[in-house]
Amino acid sequence: MAEVLSMIGHVKDSPRVLRRAFDERFEYGREFIDTLASRDVKKMFFLGSGTSHHAMMVVRNMFVEILGVEGVACEPTIFAYHEPINPNGMYGKDQIVVVGLSQHGTSISTCTALQKARDEGYLTYAITEELGSPITTIADKTIHIVCEREQIGPETRGYTETIFQFYLMALEIAKAKGIVDEAKYGKMNADAQALVDNLHTIVDESIAWFEKNKAEFLTMVKSSIAGYGPNYATALEARLKFFETYSRPCTGYEMEEQMHGPLRAYSDKNFIFLIGGKGPELERMKELAAYYRKAFTQHVFVLSSEEFDVTEKDLKFSFGTTDVLSPCVYVIPFQVLAALLCEEVGIDTKISPVKDRSVSSHMKRD
Repeated sequence: MAEVLSMIGHVKDSPRVLRRAFDERFEYGREFIDTLASRDVKKMFFLGSGTSHHAMMVVRNMFVEILGVEGVACEPTIFAYHEPINPNGMYGKDQIVVVGLSQHGTSISTCTALQKARDEGYLTYAITEELGSPITTIADKTIHIVCEREQIGPETRGYTETIFQFYLMALEIAKAKGIVDEAKYGKMNADAQALVDNLHTIVDESIAWFEKNKAEFLTMVKSSIAGYGPNYATALEARLKFFETYSRPCTGYEMEEQMHGPLRAYSDKNFIFLIGGKGPELERMKELAAYYRKAFTQHVFVLSSEEFDVTEKDLKFSFGTTDVLSPCVYVIPFQVLAALLCEEVGIDTKISPVKDRSVSSHMKRD
C-alpha cells in the first residue's frame, strides 16, 4: 500500500496537481465550457460547505470578474431553505446555473441544495473528485476536479487546485463567448502558466518563513487572520485550516471588519496575520499593521507579494500574480503554518480526533 501523504506532503504536492489541471483543461472541462459558452447564462450559484464554501467564494469572484455573470456564493443549507433562486423572476430558467462542490461527493448540505435546484428545473453541476459518488447522481452533470484524492481530513491541495481549475474553465468560456480577445486570453493564460511554474517557490518560501518564526509561533495562544477583496475568503479558509488542526482559538475577518468590535478582546498575546493583496485596500493594510504593532501586540505578520516595509516577522513573496489568481498563493503559508505547527507539537493530522460519528455531515455510501 502506498504511503499516506502527510498534510505538509499534500501542500508540497499542490504544484504538481496544478500543472495537471493546466495540461488537462479540455479533458475535464470541455462539456462545461461548451455549455456555458452556448447558453446566455446571467446568474450562477456557487455552493459548498466548509473548505468547499471558501473555494466557491473565490470561484464566484472569478466568474463575476471574468464572465460578468451575477454570482451568489452561500452556504448550501441557506440556499436549500432560505435563498430564492430567481426572486424577482427576471431570468429564464435556462439563464441560471447552480454548481455544488463536494470534494468527496458526499456532503449532505450540498447534495440537498443541488436536489432543490434540480427539482425546480435549473441546470445543476456536481463538482467532485470522486466520480460515481452520491452528488453525481443528484446533479444533471458532473465536473471532475483533478486534485486527486486527499488521504487526510484537512483539505489543502484540493482547495488550491479547485480554484485554479475553475479559473482555467472561466477563461476558456470567456474566449469562446468573445468576452476576451486573443491578446487578453494570451495574457491570462500566461498568468496561469506562471503560477504553475512558480507555486513551488511559494511553498518553499512559506516553509522558510515558518522555520524563521517557529519559536514565536509555538507561543501562540489565540490569533486572527484578515484579508480583503478575493482574499477575504482566504482569511476564512486559513482560519478554518488552522483551527481544525492546531485547535487554538482563531478568527477570520475581512480586513476593515476587524476594526469593528473584535479589538476590545485583543491584547499583547494576540497574533495577527494580514494578507496584503492588490487593490485600494493595500495602503490601509500597511496603516493597520503599524497600528496593531503600536497599540496591541508585536505578534503581527504581513504576507504579501506587493511592496511594503518588510519586518523580520513578515513574508514577502518573490513571485506575484494577478488579483484574481492570488488566493492560490496566499492560502499556502497558512496551510504550511497549520501543518508544521501540528508536527512540532505532535498532532497527527492523518488521524481525526472525532470519535463519535453518530451524526455526520456526509452521506453514507452504499
